[in-house]
Amino acid sequence: MKPISILLLIMIVFLQSCGLNDREKKLKQQQEEIVKKEQQLMLWEQQLKTKEQKLETEKVSLDSVKKQIDTTSVYNPAITGKWSVKMSCTETSCDGSAIGDTKTEQWYISYNQNTVMVRAYSGAVLLRVYVGTYMNNTLKIIDEKPNPDALIGATLNFIVDGRMDGTREIRQKECKIVYVLSAKKLK
Repeated sequence: MKPISILLLIMIVFLQSCGLNDREKKLKQQQEEIVKKEQQLMLWEQQLKTKEQKLETEKVSLDSVKKQIDTTSVYNPAITGKWSVKMSCTETSCDGSAIGDTKTEQWYISYNQNTVMVRAYSGAVLLRVYVGTYMNNTLKIIDEKPNPDALIGATLNFIVDGRMDGTREIRQKECKIVYVLSAKKLK
């Protein structure tokens, strides 16, 4: 009986050691997966920090533009009123936009203290409100409520009574669109 119990004990130990090897392999695989996931999370965290820094830089830039807008505007009654603005895309690196795309908007230009206000409409729908300055026959405007995904601004030169020409730029995270503008004052 003793040899059978010893043999039985040896077999039990042997069978348990086989299970240990499988468990060790599974444990190593799980550890490797955890290390890979940690590396992915660290990379993702770095990307988020980079994006956050970029957004903060753009915010500071927009804040400085708004401060300039608040202090340097000149009043010119010739630019106030209703304008028909035709836009033609001349440069794009964004999906969904093509060179040659055109659109027309109606802009209502007014002053609010030292700031030029531009309300852009398509038909009866208010698309956007711009704020800006008018100085040295140049109107510079930016989106009043900037979107972190898209910065929109325009620069127009006052040519003669009732006419302005310029450009409008939309900067998105990884692309931009540039339009040539032609504005005519409506009576």
